[in-house]
Amino acid sequence: MHLELIASRVCKGHAKAAGILGQAGMQYRPAYPLAPMQDVYAHPMLAFDAQDSFSFSRVPGWGKVMEYVLTDRRDDTLVGDILTCAGKTFFVAAVEELRPPLCVACSRIVQVSGVTGTTGNVVEDCPAAIVLKSKGEASGSGVPGSVKPGQFIMYLPRLPGVLLQPYMTVTTDLDVTYTINTAEMSDWGLRCTMSLQQI
Repeated sequence: MHLELIASRVCKGHAKAAGILGQAGMQYRPAYPLAPMQDVYAHPMLAFDAQDSFSFSRVPGWGKVMEYVLTDRRDDTLVGDILTCAGKTFFVAAVEELRPPLCVACSRIVQVSGVTGTTGNVVEDCPAAIVLKSKGEASGSGVPGSVKPGQFIMYLPRLPGVLLQPYMTVTTDLDVTYTINTAEMSDWGLRCTMSLQQI
């Protein structure tokens, strides 16, 4: 049996399961990094689970941001799409022929501004996952009495024309500010390590 036929049948099976198990959600396809959720692209039925078996027997662990999704729009789901459902926000990190799409559960809305000397933001109002990586660096900020800055990992969806660089500033919807240390762009999206700004 040809792979295309198998994939088509798997896609139909996922759509049927999403219609039974899922809830109505919204799908966005970012076209502009300063407003990635400006226009609703579609209204799919969505069901998320930490395991690709969709047994719904285990909740995601602490600091675990990856979940799988069943969607009735599997044939029109792309890496970088943003999905919202039941008050939660995800972005699609990987789409493969025979597996349900892999998503990242987002915890914050962020703005990213350029390095010192530049003006304006390169990303605005974008959902992101921010996870604590370690309790702090060996050296502090140099300010007497300051604590060691925490190290965090941020995951962002793939956005057109966006390339993150060290020393850019990330500000969340809670007014917490980070400095990007390293940044990686891949087929999954954008991933960077950050330090918490204390002053």
